[in-house]
Amino acid sequence: MRRPIIKNMFREEHFTAGDRCELAEVLHPMRTALPYDSYSLSHAYVEAGGRTLPHRLIKASETYVVLSGEAVIHIDGESVSLEAGSCAVVPPGAEQFIVNRGQKKLEFLCIVTPPWSAGDEEVFQAKA
Repeated sequence: MRRPIIKNMFREEHFTAGDRCELAEVLHPMRTALPYDSYSLSHAYVEAGGRTLPHRLIKASETYVVLSGEAVIHIDGESVSLEAGSCAVVPPGAEQFIVNRGQKKLEFLCIVTPPWSAGDEEVFQAKA
């Protein structure tokens, strides 16, 4: 019998990721027996006034789904404002970072296709 997989992203352990956001890998086929291996799902946040470091995923695309807060996402030199309900898709190889422009915590989901791996990510120094 197939069993559903149920997790609460708020109860998963969060850690500081390489790009400096706080992140919990909620679903990843390398850590949880999933009926797929095509993507990973993370819950992340950036505190008010904070930002992630510029980084890129070489082969994977990353989709941000903003749950709460206000931000500006920078993708290969283009800047776009995001708010709760916004989605942004970052293509493979694009340099990206996100800045929390609000007074509250920015909270979002990250969907990475194919699943995130450390060897696929390059993190750069913060830009002025």
